[in-house]
This record gives sequence, structure tokens and C-alpha cells, in this order.
Amino acid sequence: MDPISLQNSTTSNLLRISGLASGIDTDSIVKQLMTAASQPLYELEQQKQWLQWQQEDLQDINTKLLSLRDNTLFKMKLQGTYLAKTVSSNTSIATATAGVNAVNGTYILNVNQLATAATSASDSALNAYTTNSDGSITYNSLILAGTTCTINLNGKQITLGSSDKDWTINDIVSAINKANAGVNATYDTTTDRLFLITNSTGSNAKIDFSGTTDSNALNFLTNTLKLNTSTVTGTDASFSFNGVNITTSSNNVTVAGINVNLTGIGQTTLSVQTDTDTIYNSIKSFVDTYNDVITQINSKLTEERYYDYEPLTDAQKEQMKDSDITLWEQKARSGDLNGNSTLTSIYYSMRNAISGTVTASDGTKMTLSSIGITTGQWYEGGKLYIDDTKLKDAIQKNPQEVMDLFTKIDSATELNATPGSSKDDGIAARLYYIVNNGINSITQEAGGGQYQLYDNSFLGQQINDLNQRMSDMQDHLNTLEQQYYNQFTQLEIYMAQMNSQSQWLSQQLGG
Repeated sequence: MDPISLQNSTTSNLLRISGLASGIDTDSIVKQLMTAASQPLYELEQQKQWLQWQQEDLQDINTKLLSLRDNTLFKMKLQGTYLAKTVSSNTSIATATAGVNAVNGTYILNVNQLATAATSASDSALNAYTTNSDGSITYNSLILAGTTCTINLNGKQITLGSSDKDWTINDIVSAINKANAGVNATYDTTTDRLFLITNSTGSNAKIDFSGTTDSNALNFLTNTLKLNTSTVTGTDASFSFNGVNITTSSNNVTVAGINVNLTGIGQTTLSVQTDTDTIYNSIKSFVDTYNDVITQINSKLTEERYYDYEPLTDAQKEQMKDSDITLWEQKARSGDLNGNSTLTSIYYSMRNAISGTVTASDGTKMTLSSIGITTGQWYEGGKLYIDDTKLKDAIQKNPQEVMDLFTKIDSATELNATPGSSKDDGIAARLYYIVNNGINSITQEAGGGQYQLYDNSFLGQQINDLNQRMSDMQDHLNTLEQQYYNQFTQLEIYMAQMNSQSQWLSQQLGG
């Protein structure tokens, strides 16, 4: 910020006398005086920039922690993540997926009959449209304006026809579909027939016109729409699962934790196994996200500080190229979070959680290294590496232990404390607790970013304090500059008076 450049053009400024009598370059002298007087303001501006850099970098890390917590750790601390199953079958007979409660094994499925919907259709063509000479079609009037009849479909009264217009087959289809009778109607121009089908399957699904008592309506159904008004019902699915006979109204059923979709008649084997690849990918995604966060935190904590590179003031930037400003600020900003106490606490807490031991439900002591996840060299700052073969083998052979390693909640924690706060809790549960606390700590220090209406964080308050001090100092500099000009103006007035007196004396002596 250049205090000289921010002066307003006031009346006092317009009345300044700049070196008319003395020949002194007043503007240059005042500018030099103000540059010296503005040094404390420059220092405040640099302090503010330094705090803003810290705030921005802390908020950037907080965004990464939020993503780690909400998009990764939340999933990793749920048991369902480690209970993924895969099911193989003859898809022409049935397709299947396994729920978390499905037990690995082989099951015999024998499908005798599929569930069907109730259907009905016109016995013959309806003559519901006419083909024009140009190939287009015109729908014929099936109910003339002013004529109505009321049919009863599955207990729903449906009035067909109106007083103001003729009705075509399209109007009839629309009326049936809007009746909420559990039946969908469609008209096919190729066959010139009306088709009805229930929107559910099983023996309870029906197309029932028996409630229709109006003779005109019955005549319309049989002679115009050419429908058989006898009640039609759907059929139930019939199958056996490992020898147990089951009847159901739907082709989609859940048996022994397996979600089965019946597709055909016959026998197939359902083979349920642990979905190793899906569980592996979840763990790998967690490791990748963790590495990204821990690497960024470590790099900021250990980043070199260049004390010879102070933040640039606006006045300094005006004298530099953009490329030079970028290079300078890279050095000046470097190390802004070096040794930051909040980040240090989060960093070591996360590493301790990762390296901790968890007791599985069978009493086995486990660590991440037990399933093939190890920490790299010391200089890598806690980065994790996966032994793919060992991890997949652990998932396949000991899925319960893998799940416990990440998700276990100590019984004492469940009763008395927040999940994840105990050293005996699972790794994902502990990390979730630590990261959540870390997010809160960073928010208290650096604020919540653009979504926070009022920044009452530690750094935010410091920046607000500096803004006030800079504003007060700018007011002082404005006053000081005016004083300087006033003094030089007074000097010019005195010099002008002395010059006038000198000329008068010279004239008198010369006369």
C-alpha cells in the first residue's frame, strides 16, 4: 500500500504552493518523507499478508481433511464396507446379489414358475384410426361428444366420454391410466388393439370389470373395445431354495440374505463368495486419500523458511514484473506453516492411529502391517504402501479380522465415550475421531473459509486487528502529509515575502 498514492484531492491540496519562491522540489521531498514515515505501515501490511497465507494454507488442508472424513473414513468405519459379496449363477434362470448377511456357500435354486402380471387385450382390431393418403393417421371418434358411460375397473369408477368433445382411443387410454386402478393401458397402432396389464405380479394382481353394472358401459367394453370382461389374475412365482419350497407374488425375492431375480424356468447353483476386489478397492482408496493428506501436512510442517524473502508490499510489486513477483512470493510464502502446533498435533495423532494395534473379536492382535499395509521410509513422512497379494489374501481368508481392524468399537467406548476415542477402537474409527477433532482445531485457528459469515478464528481476529491498525495509521499518514505540505507552503509564503522586501530595498537604494 502506497500512502502517497491514496491521497484525496482536497481543497488544501489544490492550494499547495510547490517551490514557486524557493525553487525547492516540494513534492519529491514530501514523497521521500512520507516513504520513511510509511515504513511501519509497510511492516503491518507484510504481517497481514503472512497471516493470510497461513490462513489460506490451513483452510486448504482443512478441506482435504473434510473430504477424508466424509468421503472415505465414514465409509471405512462401517462394517458393511467389508461384507461385500459376489454371487455367480446361470443368468438365464436367475441373477443374484448378496446382502451383508449372506453366508458364503453354494445354494441350489430350482424355479418351477415365474410370477406374472394379469393381462388382457382386444380380441380383434378396433378400427380406432384411419390412414390418410399421405401416410399420416387420424384417430376415429369412439365416443361422441355428450355421450358418457361409467366402467368399474378393480373397484375404481372410470367415466369415459365428455360433453364438449368426441373421445378417441387415446382419451380412453389416458382415463384408464389416471384412475389408479393398478392397471396400465396402451394402444398399439400396428395391431389396432388395446392392451391392459397390471402394474404388479402374482395371484393378487387382477383385471376385474365385474363391478360394471351399466349396460352401455358393458356394451362399450365388449363391442367397441372388444375386451373379454371376465376377471383375469396373475400367477405367483414357485421355486425351491436348497429344497425348501417357496411361493411369492414377485420374481424379486430375498432368501438367506441373497437378493434373487428370477428370470427363467430351471435349476441353477448360486455361489456366494467374499467380494475381495470390492473390499480391496475400498481399502486402497482409503490408503490413497490418507497418503495425499498426510503428505501435504508433512510437507507444510517441514517446508523451508526463507527469512530473507519478506512479503511484498503493493509499492514493491509496482516496480516488479509479474514473473518476478511469482518467484519471490513462492520463496516468501514457503515455510508459513513450518512447525505449526495445530498441524503437528493432527499429524502425529493420525500416524499413531495408523500404527496402533487392534484386538480382533477372536482375540488376535492386528495392525495394518498384518494385512500388508506398511509405512514407507522415515523421510516419506508416514506414507503407506500396500502389498496387494498379502492384502487380498487377508480379505479372502480372514474377512472378520480385516473388518475388526478398521471398524471395531471397544465395549467400554460404546457405553462411556465417543466412538474412536479409545486406543482399542478400530483404525478407521480412531482416525475419524482424530480427523474430526483436527478439523475443529483448524477451524478455531484459521476459520471456516468462504462459507463462514463471521470469522472469529485466532488468525481472523489478528487480521482484523491489523486492518484496524493499518486504517488508523493511514489516517495518521494522511494528516502528516498535509502537515508537511502546509509547512512547505508557509516556507514559500515567507520566501516570497522576503524576495519582495529585497526587491523593494534594491529599488530604494538604487534610486
